Amino acid sequence: MRLSAEYYVIRCGKRECGKFSYSKTSQKTKMCPYCERRIVIEKANKTEVNSVIHARKLVQEFNKKLGEMTEPWWYNSKN
Repeated sequence: MRLSAEYYVIRCGKRECGKFSYSKTSQKTKMCPYCERRIVIEKANKTEVNSVIHARKLVQEFNKKLGEMTEPWWYNSKN
């Protein structure tokens, strides 16, 4: 029996960004945490995953493969 996916791993469609993030399957849009572009989930390239832990790991791996690891605009490393 296959469990239904709870999360999507999605990729920003902005050419200069192209970073990965994740969202719940119930969301219709998602704000890219890197470039602040609004992503329409229905039209985005996405991969279904069953848990938030798996989604986070995939996002980390995919973004690491892109090379440069930039932090999201909201991340404050001084905390």
